[in-house]
Amino acid sequence: VNGNGNAPTVTVVLPSYRRLHRLPPLIHEYRGQGADQIVVVLDGPHEGWRDELPLGDDALEIVQLTENVGLARARIAGLERARGDVVLAVDDDVIPGPGLVARHRRFHAEGGARVLQGYMPVSLPTRRGSDQAPTYLYARDYDAQVAGWRRGDSDTILGSLWGGNVSLPRSLYLAAESFKASERLEYNEDLDLGIRLARVGATAVFDDRAIAAHHHARGITAYMRECEVRGQAVADLERRWGERPGQLTPMVTIPRSYSRVLGAIQRRIADHDRGGALQAAVVGAYRMSGALHAWRLQDAATRLLRRALIMRGYRRALEAERTSRVDTAVVRPGT
Repeated sequence: VNGNGNAPTVTVVLPSYRRLHRLPPLIHEYRGQGADQIVVVLDGPHEGWRDELPLGDDALEIVQLTENVGLARARIAGLERARGDVVLAVDDDVIPGPGLVARHRRFHAEGGARVLQGYMPVSLPTRRGSDQAPTYLYARDYDAQVAGWRRGDSDTILGSLWGGNVSLPRSLYLAAESFKASERLEYNEDLDLGIRLARVGATAVFDDRAIAAHHHARGITAYMRECEVRGQAVADLERRWGERPGQLTPMVTIPRSYSRVLGAIQRRIADHDRGGALQAAVVGAYRMSGALHAWRLQDAATRLLRRALIMRGYRRALEAERTSRVDTAVVRPGT
């Protein structure tokens, strides 16, 4: 409860990058649900945004950053302008369900350094398309994580925080930022925030009645690029915290229980910077199985590529870091 003894005020912080068309209906929905303030953060220059977005609402603030800074820092730009007692951090591909803002508001009326992890199942099409395996895989991963939250405790939630439908007191967010400032991470920004919140004494609760729909969409080409970025992010988190978060280890190492043959294929792909014939063969199998609606085979190809490419991104990031350290340590004549 805020200092006046009333229900806490809620600021929705909504970062976006090159998705202007998605923002007007989201702004309308959050406003209709009673959000006290909506801060839209355009992560970098967005030409023509004044023609696309609704203006003239005192509850709406639109911030256009001069450069693209990534999700974590874009959220902080929104946090700096938030006036509400509570910050509801959302994504531009997440559609709020009925009463979402009220659910978050009621939770924080009890006060305390608490985080509410909302529920946002993936909105899957009624009929699967030939290049949608990454989205279906993402949906299953999310469902598995939700099952873990339901069985687990606060540490489980903070150790696997999944952004897009998360709220916390503004003061708590600022405390986490003061403890360790956000930096650009191309993946796992939410995990990084969860680690920081745990370090400042926060607790977390999962509520599947605080519901929203995640409209995830990723074809295999974009997904492959994303996987390499995920590997880079694992290395970034290791550098940032001095250790690798344990939950990320299966992404960059092959478990002993895994198939030796498939593991060897993943290592070969991971060791090849430009893909090579083996990667091309797996992608070919992905596309053929999609055309034939052989979904199990396509899913298996997607999972195989996922770890292989995350491992590649991780390896390349570590190699680049070692090279940078060597270059920095070189003492040039005359310096």
